[in-house]
Amino acid sequence: MLHRLLYSDWEHPPSVMAFEWPYREAIHRLAAMMERILPQWEAALAAPAQAPAAFWDDCLELYLLGPALVNVTLNHKICVEQGLPLHATQYFQVSEKSRHQVRYSEVQIRQAQALFLESIALARGLFALDPASPDRLRTFEASLPAAMGDFIFTSTPDKYTWRASDPRKIEALAEAVTRAFRPLAVVGAAHGSIMSGLLLANLLDVPLYFIRFSMFKRNDTAPVISQSDLAFLAPYRQGPVLLFDEDVAKGTTLTHFTNFLSPFFAQSHSAGVLRHGHAAFRPDFVGQVWYD
Repeated sequence: MLHRLLYSDWEHPPSVMAFEWPYREAIHRLAAMMERILPQWEAALAAPAQAPAAFWDDCLELYLLGPALVNVTLNHKICVEQGLPLHATQYFQVSEKSRHQVRYSEVQIRQAQALFLESIALARGLFALDPASPDRLRTFEASLPAAMGDFIFTSTPDKYTWRASDPRKIEALAEAVTRAFRPLAVVGAAHGSIMSGLLLANLLDVPLYFIRFSMFKRNDTAPVISQSDLAFLAPYRQGPVLLFDEDVAKGTTLTHFTNFLSPFFAQSHSAGVLRHGHAAFRPDFVGQVWYD
C-alpha cells in the first residue's frame, strides 16, 4: 500500500536517505508519521495534486526509516545469540575469535528472537498502512530492554540499494515469481535486502525472514545462522522458498547466500530486484536487468 504513495528519482539516492536516529526516537517518529499518513492516504491517492508536500515527505521517510525496526533487532539478536557485547553504535563482526565474549540467559535469547519477529511484523504493517501500527509501535517500544532504545540506526545513501528499492522494480519481480510459483516464504540476506524484502513479501503475501549476511559492510564470511533461525525456518523446509537479495551487481553475496541456504530446503529459488547484465550469478527471478 505505501509503495503506491512513493514518488522519487529512483536512480539517485535522495538526501533524506542519510540520517541517524536512536532506536526509541525512530519508533516515535514512525508512529507519528503513521498517524499523519493514515487519515490522508486515500484522498492523496484519489487527488495527488491536492495533497500537501509534507504528506509525500512523510511517505518517503516512512519507507526509508521503517527498515530500522528490523535492522536494530537483528543486530541485537546476533549479539545475544553469538555472545557479543551490546553496543549502541557498533555492529560487530562475527567470527570464531569474536564469539562468546558475553554469556546471555535463555530468557534474553528468547526475548531477542521474539523482538526480531515482532519487528518484521511491525515493519510489514507500516508498509501495508495498517491502522493498528501506531498502537503496536508504542507497545513494542515499551517492551524493549532498557539499553536497546539507545541503539543508533544509521542510514547512508547507497545507490544500488536505493535503485533496488524502486517499487516498480519490486512489483516486476513479484509478478515474475507469481507467474512461476507461490513461495512458502521469502528469506532475505540482511541488512541490504530489508527495505525491498518487506515490500516484496507484502506483494507476495507470504512469510518473511532475514538472515544476516553482509560480506562487504560487516565482513561476514558466511550467513550468520543460529538455532532460533533454524527453528523458524523448519516449517518451510519442503519449500519452495525464495532466497533473496536486493541487488546482484557481481552476484557474490547471493551466490554464497544461495549455496549456503539451499541445502536447508527441499526446493528453493533465488531472486534479486536488480541484476547487472554481466553479473556472474544469474538469479532464477529478477525485476530488472541493468547495464552500466
